[in-house]
Amino acid sequence: MSQATITLIILAVAITLFIVDKFPMGLVAFCVPLVLYFTGIIEAKDIFESVINSNVLLILGMCVIGAAFFKTGLAYTTSRLMLKHTKSQKGLMLVVFLLAGIMSGFVSNSGTVAILIPIVMGIASGAEIKPIKLLLPLVAGATIGADISIIGSPGNLIAKNTIEEFSNGTMTVGFFEYAKIGIPMLIAVSVLYYFVGDKLIADRDAGDSVSKEQDYSNIPHWQRITTLVVMVLTIAGMVMKDYLSFLPPIHITACCGAVAIVLAGILSEKEAFASFEILTVFMLAFMMPLGNALNSTGAGKMIADTVISLTGNSSPTVLMAALWILTWGLTQVMSNTAACTLLCPIAWTIAEALGADPRAVVIAVFIASSVAVCTPMAIPANSMIIGPGNVRFKDFIKPGLAVSAVCFVVSMILLPIFYPFY
Repeated sequence: MSQATITLIILAVAITLFIVDKFPMGLVAFCVPLVLYFTGIIEAKDIFESVINSNVLLILGMCVIGAAFFKTGLAYTTSRLMLKHTKSQKGLMLVVFLLAGIMSGFVSNSGTVAILIPIVMGIASGAEIKPIKLLLPLVAGATIGADISIIGSPGNLIAKNTIEEFSNGTMTVGFFEYAKIGIPMLIAVSVLYYFVGDKLIADRDAGDSVSKEQDYSNIPHWQRITTLVVMVLTIAGMVMKDYLSFLPPIHITACCGAVAIVLAGILSEKEAFASFEILTVFMLAFMMPLGNALNSTGAGKMIADTVISLTGNSSPTVLMAALWILTWGLTQVMSNTAACTLLCPIAWTIAEALGADPRAVVIAVFIASSVAVCTPMAIPANSMIIGPGNVRFKDFIKPGLAVSAVCFVVSMILLPIFYPFY
């Protein structure tokens, strides 16, 4: 049996295990490079090589800064200010969606939803609005808004890593690279919610499980100021790296920000370690060897040739649309991080086989993986609103499909414009 065939079998088994979800996702990810090693596909050094990847360090650094943003109450204060003067249902749906979208562009979408649920529940009660009318826009905003920056979600970094690794460093991804697509999607979906959101979302009374708002009154004011300064300087350093070459790489900037947070005493060492999203690190570090194996063994080319033959040598736009829909479908029933990790290398290989710029297709895959809005299991944040909003499985489907359709149209229009295929 050829190495390419073995790699494809490992890929198929990994996809199956992620979908079935009977084993911990991190365990599956960790086992993939081990199996690749024992089948002779990769060397021992390749198993852990990606653990020290710059994108892994970027994740860890931003986890610490994000944790400080939530702990000090900055997230709470920001959300309260933005929701203070809006009372109509349409206005609240719009503001909640945009607030979640903007916040999740820079901190965890799960953290964003967790901090906003009690606030949104309180506002819904005061305005006599069914909580579900605000909670579904909340999770949709937190999901789609993550596409504003490269740190919004693990998929963003997986796409960035794929582009930079597979191009051997000749292509780079800037801090706000994805905002070209992310911001228009956010705007388009906000218009959708404002005009037809009420018709898309079911009427349902609040559930019994309602979270209480946290008390941040004992947080010293200086901690909030310091956290805000560190966060602004860190993000500014990342953004300006594209224009000022003397600045350190963005993962170093993120690590410096994390160190500043701990040195200032805003987070203890234990709290900093606890903030690490280890599952994300595992997915990025231990699934990349599979992506590399797909490329080195020719398995990715086999997939690309099959897809091209099935579509009849269609244009890159058709292939991009097909991969978008495939990724979107997978991400409703399995981890969007896993879907993105598995399909980004394949997308690159298919585009390259056509002689097209692979960036548009890779970014299409990660954008599709972030539109995880049709089922409660698509991302952890979706399941958080089930209890407080008395949300049922079917309640996700109608608005989710509408949001997905809007995102698909925006992606198909803008990606070829910003990343011409030839």
